[in-house]
Amino acid sequence: MKKRTIFTLIAAGLIGSLSLTQADTHDEARKLRDQGDILPLETILENAAKDYPGKVIEVELESEYGGHQYELEVLDKDGKVWELKYDARSGELLKKELED
Repeated sequence: MKKRTIFTLIAAGLIGSLSLTQADTHDEARKLRDQGDILPLETILENAAKDYPGKVIEVELESEYGGHQYELEVLDKDGKVWELKYDARSGELLKKELED
């Protein structure tokens, strides 16, 4: 099944300064959240911060295999970048991988 990215957020400085790449995809993500199909991004960011403290540098919401996943890239205190994938409905961490 083909993977489709609904939106990508890129952090520029603090997490509060995330910017969206396309407004229509943001509306789609908001609709999914309001319908209860996905958790709010804030919930996923809180979960990630507990297990992988650092600076979130990128977030994507992907539609894959009939469901949705949040993919985060986190820069840790040692300068390493972690890719984290969370089930967007349950918040379960599905995958963690150290980027090269």
